[in-house]
Amino acid sequence: MLVEKYEKILLFDFETTGLYPNTDRIIEIGAILLKRDPKMMQYRMDKELSVLIRQNKPLPPKITEITNITDEMLLTMGISEEEAFQAFFDMYDEKTLLVAYNIAFDHAFLKALFRRQKDSLYELNNDLLDVMAMFKDRHPFPHKLDNAVSTYGVEVKNTHRAIDDIKATLHVLLQMIKERDTTDAYINVIGYNPKYPPRGPLASHVKMVPQYGNRLEIERMFKG
Repeated sequence: MLVEKYEKILLFDFETTGLYPNTDRIIEIGAILLKRDPKMMQYRMDKELSVLIRQNKPLPPKITEITNITDEMLLTMGISEEEAFQAFFDMYDEKTLLVAYNIAFDHAFLKALFRRQKDSLYELNNDLLDVMAMFKDRHPFPHKLDNAVSTYGVEVKNTHRAIDDIKATLHVLLQMIKERDTTDAYINVIGYNPKYPPRGPLASHVKMVPQYGNRLEIERMFKG
């Protein structure tokens, strides 16, 4: 059970200027920090983060279409990347479980952010949990967050804004745990579409496995 392993769980979601962490940038961070209550043996929300990040060039029109984030919003409401990193770093430590929906995407941008702001050789050694991998094992295609929200009747709006997406991810995770708690099988195990093999390992301690969807590949292989 997660509550027996981790003092803190950090769920996070990024909106970005594109798909490539080495050249694109994070434009919005949404994050929720959960802390374990040792008396109640459950987690309670400790902190919430929702920030826009200023950019030095205009957003691609497609990104504004998807996220409804505009250049004017970033200019008037955004903070610097340095400030955003510090706000996220204040919620983070290396023993915290990191959770996201399709975590391979967000993890790559997080590592690039750490390498720009902290250490050019920084490695993220946190344990990881990909909520999409859990959903993909249990339900047929498609496997977007929208589909998970609909499947589990989650009432949090999925607006493609980071804080709403991560709240939706949390509620989907809670519903799947309630349905069947197999989270242990997915710690540090990331599924990928066999048609699109990963370019490399996410991290040295993370196992990448082909995952076809609705066939319980990960759950059957790794639950013990």
